[in-house]
Parts: sequence; C-alpha cells; structure tokens
Amino acid sequence: MKFTVDERYSADRSVALRYAPALLNGLEFTDISRQEGIRILDLGAWRGVNLKLLDESSLMASGTYKSLDGCLSTALCRKEGIRRVVFSSGANAGAALSLYGAATGLESFFFCPAGNLNKLDGAVFDRPGAHLIAVEGSDRRVKQAAKLAAERLGVPVIPTLEWRMLSAGCRGMFLAEQILRGEHFDWLVQSVCAGYGPIGIYRVFERLAVPSAPKFLAVQQGGLCPIVNAWEQHRETLPPLADTEWHEKPIEPALYNVHPDHTYPELYRLLQRWGGDALAVHQAEFEQFASEFLARVEAAGVTLTRVNGQIAERAGLLAGAGALKAIAGGRIPAGATVLCALTGGAGPAPSKPAVPERRIGLEDDLDAH
Repeated sequence: MKFTVDERYSADRSVALRYAPALLNGLEFTDISRQEGIRILDLGAWRGVNLKLLDESSLMASGTYKSLDGCLSTALCRKEGIRRVVFSSGANAGAALSLYGAATGLESFFFCPAGNLNKLDGAVFDRPGAHLIAVEGSDRRVKQAAKLAAERLGVPVIPTLEWRMLSAGCRGMFLAEQILRGEHFDWLVQSVCAGYGPIGIYRVFERLAVPSAPKFLAVQQGGLCPIVNAWEQHRETLPPLADTEWHEKPIEPALYNVHPDHTYPELYRLLQRWGGDALAVHQAEFEQFASEFLARVEAAGVTLTRVNGQIAERAGLLAGAGALKAIAGGRIPAGATVLCALTGGAGPAPSKPAVPERRIGLEDDLDAH
C-alpha cells in the first residue's frame, strides 16, 4: 500500500474521498458522499495522562463512524449492479446504510433489534425503498432473520467483510497520516462489539509499516463482554457460546454481539502484535468515570445528543470511561498520550419515531416470515 491522498478533500470533510486513491482503486462516489469527516481534539490531562478525542461523530452525516460503511457500501453496490440488499445492525450501521442508499435508490431491508428502534430517525425510512423490520431477541436471532430474508429475496447481505475493512481502512489512513506528520499516541481506545473497526485500522498500520503505532485498548461493557472474557483467559479463539443474556443493565444496547467468533482471533492477534489490552466497564464504573469524560468532550466543543434528557449514544462515553479506568488502575501510566474514539453520539436527534413495517416477535417462527 502507498500512502496517497486526494488533497481536494480535507479529512474533516470526508476521509473516504481523501484516502480513496490509496484504498478504493478509482471507485467513483463523489455524488454519494455526504459528510464523512474525522478530527482530533485536545481534552487536557487527567492524572498525568494526555487525553485526546478522535471525533468520528460530529462531522459524520449519520452521526456515527458507520457513515463510512453507508457511503462505501452504497458506492460498491452501484459499481457491482446490486439494486436490493439486506443488512442487520444494532442501530448505527443500519441507519447509515439506509441513509446513504437513498443517493442511488438502493432498496434495502434493515433488520434491527426491536429494543433499539428509539435510536433511529424515522425520517430515514420515509422513502419507499427503505424497509425497516424489527426483531425481538438476541443479535444472533436478528442476523438469522436477515439471512433467511436474503435467501428468499435472492439478494446479498451487506456489508461484506472486505467492505467493512475498506471503511475501517479510511480511519486507519487518517491516523497514519497524523503519525507520519509527527503526532504521537501511545494508546488508541475504542469500545468494541465485534472489532471490525480496529482490525481494519491496524491492517493499514501493518501495510504502511507505520512507525510508533499506538497500542489498542478494547473496551466492552461489563454486562456483555465476550472479547474481554476470552482475552483475560488468554484464549486465541472464543469458547463455544453458552450464554446470550445480559448480566447487568446495558450501558449501550447497540453494542450487543454475544459471540463475535469470526473476528476475535484476529483481534487477539492484533492485541498481541501491538501490545494492547482489553477491559470491561461495569455500570458503577461507568457512572464513576463517564461524567468526567463527558465534561471534557463538551468543553472541547462537541455536544452529545440528548433525547428526553438522556444521552442517545453511549459507545464513545464507554470508551472514555474505559480509558479513565485504565489510567486509574495503572494500566496506562502517567506521561502517556491516549486517543479516545468517539464513534457516535454527536449526530442529529431523531426527527420522528422509527416505525417498522414489520415486527417479528420472540414467539414467531423465523421461517414463516
């Protein structure tokens, strides 16, 4: 891979367009791009550690870094002549894919956990081709419903792994550019569900031979943390799935993958290769650390979206709370510089409720829908 950029586009406008020459082999999508910007903000020092914010939210069209998936997947569908697609998501990826699909008239069937509908903007589904199906139950049930629908419709499930890696690669290129220009980060911290994002980022670091790349800290919520549990047991693969229940109230329900067995082995190797770590944040710890992190984020000029007085998206706050927990516990020493990824939370509030055109209940037979 060569480090090449399209200087017509700044990173705070679109990292997809800026790094297209290095990643996307001439893919044309300027008419599909909306806003896929990233920036870094200073959050000051805490207990001797320099905190910085990787803002992947306030300059994204959908309010989350999943805008990259929406933009590139829509462009790749057009390139391959795909007109109808199926996807499942906790909320953010599906919202972005539905939003960007409007640019090409892509017909989409979005299978979403019924409990996460409040995170979606109903206006995104006002067009005839954007279908929303709510599914009750675990993430595996949601994915199974999507898989069955795709088989019946004869259409693909997107995004593919390769497409996810391209999206994450845009993030990796942005960070590589900062490092090559002289910035230094000892740690990159992100909340993870399956881990596609960090895997794509560090693949770019590997291919570009980025010097002094940061260690990676994977943060999960204590109520559902298969990655952390396996890492702490020094497992190279996830054990067989034994439990799909939350063990405490979720901090961010959209981070809900109970058994990311396809991605964990590579994430494990990533942590080994780059000297990383993984930790869980429990509810009490989130309450202890998140308010400090939130105050710093908003003092830096990023206002998180609130719905009925509550923070709408907590994945970024979870990462920040994890960073502060790691600092307080001595995992990250004084003098280090920590870059915390705000992957969502500063987007527009839903303009209207999202009403699914179909709901699949817990007692419903998936084969009958």
